[in-house]
Amino acid sequence: MRPVPILVYHSVATDCAPAYRRWLVTPREFDGQLRALSARGYRPMTVQELAMRRRGGLSLPQRSCVITFDDGLADFAEGAMPVLTARGFPATLFVVSGLVGATARWLAPLGEGARPMLDWRVLRDLQEAGVEIGAHTVSHPELDTLSRARARREMADSKHALEDGLGRAVKSFAYPHGYAAPVTRRLAEEIGYLAACRVRHALSSSTENLFALSRIIVTSDLTPERLIDLIEGGELPVSPPSDRLVATGWRAARRIRAWGRTLLPDGPHERSGRP
Repeated sequence: MRPVPILVYHSVATDCAPAYRRWLVTPREFDGQLRALSARGYRPMTVQELAMRRRGGLSLPQRSCVITFDDGLADFAEGAMPVLTARGFPATLFVVSGLVGATARWLAPLGEGARPMLDWRVLRDLQEAGVEIGAHTVSHPELDTLSRARARREMADSKHALEDGLGRAVKSFAYPHGYAAPVTRRLAEEIGYLAACRVRHALSSSTENLFALSRIIVTSDLTPERLIDLIEGGELPVSPPSDRLVATGWRAARRIRAWGRTLLPDGPHERSGRP
């Protein structure tokens, strides 16, 4: 069975601060990428559908793909949703529950701390239109640098808040900044998620841990042709080991950094290299 490309986007819009440009694709660029996937015969599905098929022992279409968005920014409804609807692509949107209706304050170092977030009314409308809403913590911290108790609160409270606001079970989760560790993967399962996404810029195999699903980062310089080359040309690894040595070392460095600074009890962490 072919490995599955799970793509992760952040913003689909036309304007942003220069430092954030890498994480933004325009509606035209986004449409070109979906058109290229469709032309190659890819069958899109949500994270929950992928998890349910794997848990049920069901086979996947030979060319399956998953479109995900992190954060819950307002530009999803304005820039991404019209394109998804026109192309007939479902998507999974991971939402920072504590900032619904507010702004993306953790993006301040990139000049986008005032970027609007989706509100509850629009989130409910998106859900009714077929978008899967998943959780992305309460405040967007680096979970693997937190105590187990605080990480659990961020992950569980986000799920509960979204379920209360949307009136529907929330079954998927994405680790902020893409950072996951054995303890956070166990927490995601204990809390009741069916699957959780990290990043790792790799294809996801049929045997990959459902609580450590690898995703491919989509950035502004990824043309449709380059996207197809990337996922079909053998350049990307297939679901790498859960914790490589370099990842373990980087996690330790970030924990030391986190311990060395003063944090508000429920405030966001200093950002890592990605939103």
